[in-house]
Amino acid sequence: MRQDTILKPWQIELTTNSTKDSFEESIFFTGNGRMGIRGYLPFWQEKRTFETGLFVAGIFGEIKPGITDFVNLPTPVWGSIECDGHPITLSSPVHSTLDMKTGVRSQSFLVESGETTLNIEHQVFCSISDPSLLVQQLSFSASRTSDITVHAGIHTACCNCPIPDDQVKENHETIKLAKLTNKDLQKDSVSCTFSILGTGLIVKEQMIFHSSFAKSEDYISDDSIGKQWCGILQSGQKFILESTTRITTSRDIDSLIGSNEISDTYDELFAKSSLAWASRWSESDIEIEGAPDDQSAVRYNIFQLITNCSARDSSVSIGARGLTHTRYKGCYFWDTDFFMLSFFLYTHPEAAKSLLMYRVNTLPQAKENAKKMNNYGARYPWMTSFDGSEQCESWDIGASELHITADIPFAMQQYFSATDDEDFYLQAMEVLIETARFWYSRCIIHPDASADLMFCKGPDEYCGITNNNLFTNCMVKFNIDLAINAALKLKKADPVRYTELSLSDEEVLAWHSLRDNLKECRDSQTGRYLPDETFARLEPVDIKTLKTDDSASYHHVCFDRLQRYQVIKQADTLLLMSRMPKKFTHMERLNAWEDFEPCCLHDSTLSFASHALFAAQNGLQSAAEKYLKKALYLDLHEIMNNTGKEGLHLACLGETWSSIFFGFLGANFDSGIPTFSPSLPSGWKALKMSFYWKGSQYQIVVSEGRSSVSKV
Repeated sequence: MRQDTILKPWQIELTTNSTKDSFEESIFFTGNGRMGIRGYLPFWQEKRTFETGLFVAGIFGEIKPGITDFVNLPTPVWGSIECDGHPITLSSPVHSTLDMKTGVRSQSFLVESGETTLNIEHQVFCSISDPSLLVQQLSFSASRTSDITVHAGIHTACCNCPIPDDQVKENHETIKLAKLTNKDLQKDSVSCTFSILGTGLIVKEQMIFHSSFAKSEDYISDDSIGKQWCGILQSGQKFILESTTRITTSRDIDSLIGSNEISDTYDELFAKSSLAWASRWSESDIEIEGAPDDQSAVRYNIFQLITNCSARDSSVSIGARGLTHTRYKGCYFWDTDFFMLSFFLYTHPEAAKSLLMYRVNTLPQAKENAKKMNNYGARYPWMTSFDGSEQCESWDIGASELHITADIPFAMQQYFSATDDEDFYLQAMEVLIETARFWYSRCIIHPDASADLMFCKGPDEYCGITNNNLFTNCMVKFNIDLAINAALKLKKADPVRYTELSLSDEEVLAWHSLRDNLKECRDSQTGRYLPDETFARLEPVDIKTLKTDDSASYHHVCFDRLQRYQVIKQADTLLLMSRMPKKFTHMERLNAWEDFEPCCLHDSTLSFASHALFAAQNGLQSAAEKYLKKALYLDLHEIMNNTGKEGLHLACLGETWSSIFFGFLGANFDSGIPTFSPSLPSGWKALKMSFYWKGSQYQIVVSEGRSSVSKV
């Protein structure tokens, strides 16, 4: 666990003695939603071809037939400096600052080169006003008059080191996914075009330079293409190099992507981006009084959710690690629809719609996936990339993680309820219907009409391959209800489409029967809910013997053994009850907490925030605050010891926001209007935030035990 990050209201800061601290590189990620870059320095002596980390949403390359990886792109955040012919070496700690108000990352440090010491500062941001622009400013001064040579440009040797789906395995083999197909060097500019292996996507990076040295020369090496500047730098004089890179691709649809010639200075581009950030923060900020570290951590969570969502591109979603890493091959899971969507839905509905349109647009692939699994309708893959096809290489996981197919319609219903977006509903109707068809073909329906959903795995991935997972079955019933309502609406309002979708009264009645007869597991003696049919028969174990800290137990206990213990990897039944609280009585929810919280290993980064949400919803204030702290600082303190090597955990960021909004603030929309029953965490004296509901923006203010809600 790390606790050396300094938290300020709008900034985080860290001082390290290394140029390759993977933890720093993860938490100092910055981006604009469409693209982002990890927090590495632009200068390094050792080769770091797969550890740099410049990513653009939707850019995947093929690592084997049909399997893709999120491309670590050639990066313009690169350079080298020489003084009097000597390379530079780090001679001080590196001080890094991330300004969350504007998205600017700054790094300052000292280097030595021969007898000269340079004081270097580097700033970089991805413009949020034009999401194709990556903007940098390098400045340094010398301790003595020196002959300076500066190289800057595009580092072309970047490659991928594909990580297996198996969480306990690592890989050390690399593959270069971006092939240089064209380069063009002009006065004060360099442009490179790359073709992405397997997918044929095209990426173009065009850099424009402004330097305090008047003249530049072309610079080409085995691993970089750019410019070099040479001249005498007087003692105390400052060298300044500004570079702006426009990164465009063959699949761009974002309306804010510019195409004009880049002429603005760093300061001008910074001013435009800052205005756009101010607008976004006015929608999404949570102002907290009385808990300065929590204030910073909450803003950090919000900042990283914004910087990892391409809000106007419905051809992409958000990977489990967003744009911060290639973990899980950059694939999209249920994380986006189930854990992140609420943040966007209530702070930026346009982004929420875009994320859900990705699922609408990939319905044909979901239908093809169901067909491959010998089912009807549509079965959404467990892991997808840009084209919506299944990317999971573990047969049992890919086949049994069924619940995502119901999680997506559930998310769509949340959007319908909050926006009344009839246009989207009309587009999503087919998703609701085709997923219901999948469930009807996937379940085993007995002669007495009772039904089982077998060979499935719920959110608790330690349950093994089980039957009638409660979370999944309840989500299936919800999905079927949505399909029934959609079918009835089409029959009345659009009989032509009803016929085109081959709907019938008989099919709808069959859905009714499945919904009413699909099992929900309970203990035969106590009547309490069970996660599935096998949980009660598993071997009890003292979880203290499996875990000594917050890192995942699967690092020292094999998966096979874990799946035979009566343990839970992450919230499962509790997660269901947090999303459908009205389905269960207060006592049933408390019983579930008593039964399942003590045996949860929290081996998933999804778990802490879900427990915080459930506890806050059910009046378990002390437990809610304990879990909130772990969720809120999961990445900032690297609580599970995997932030550096895996990137940021976007689902945890989203669920942490939900734990505040729906948990500690008690947000409720069941009556059709926003109501709140707040119980703030200890130390939070007051809170203010804005949110959207049915096209209007509201503000809630909580202070001195009272709350008020008003339209903005």
